[in-house]
Amino acid sequence: MLLLPEKQVKKTEDNKKKPRGKEKKGQSVRQWVPSNKPYSVLIGDRNCDVHIYDESGKININKITDETKQGFIKFLLALKIEEHAAEIITDSILDWVDEDDLHHVNGAEKNYYSSLPEPYEPKNGAFEIIEELTLVKGVTPQVFELLREHVTIYGAGKINVNFASKEVLLSVPDISPEIVDAIIQYRDENGKIEKFGDLKELFRGYGVIGKSFQEVTKYLTVYDSSFLTINALSHPEKSENSYGSYKMIVRKGSGDFTIIAVYPD
Repeated sequence: MLLLPEKQVKKTEDNKKKPRGKEKKGQSVRQWVPSNKPYSVLIGDRNCDVHIYDESGKININKITDETKQGFIKFLLALKIEEHAAEIITDSILDWVDEDDLHHVNGAEKNYYSSLPEPYEPKNGAFEIIEELTLVKGVTPQVFELLREHVTIYGAGKINVNFASKEVLLSVPDISPEIVDAIIQYRDENGKIEKFGDLKELFRGYGVIGKSFQEVTKYLTVYDSSFLTINALSHPEKSENSYGSYKMIVRKGSGDFTIIAVYPD
């Protein structure tokens, strides 16, 4: 739970939904919650937009499997990555994580990495930081910049329909572009999808019912996770001095949170 004094928080026009909060003696506080809209905050002489994202709106690269890899390829294609390159990246991620030395059709194992000008061995284990992706075959610096805001190493692996980008939603098996557009439109017009019943009605309009709906929702959730990204961006045009931005990832606890990583720009 992230709490700041009310005097420090100014809601943007787009973020009209009043956050839940409680008052302390002599000072009111507001609870900041994950949202697709930013909070506008004055920090010293900096005017900042603070974005709070739930990591469950991203693809957990440690949870990609042979069963879901076609969805990840579809996600890469949505980012305008060429198809064969997308297949190489996907298979190489699977090989990086699995424990054996047998490579997928387009993947890479020890024999590939040991042949590089500066050789190293594949992890054969879970990613520990996102930047580790840059060691994987096919993930160039340009590709990594495309991926970094859409992928994570945190959470159970289900995609949160309330926070996922269009590209991430397209990675879900058997979900059509029309349904993705409908989910985003629903969020824009109504806010968060609070329960699966609402999601079920949305899918029903596109003929996805019964077992078909149950199959798709194996990969989806409407519930927040314990992992958040907080991204603060300053407005040089509104401040006397020019500032950059910073991002940190936190894990929510019972009434508090733990900072996991900080990425200053």
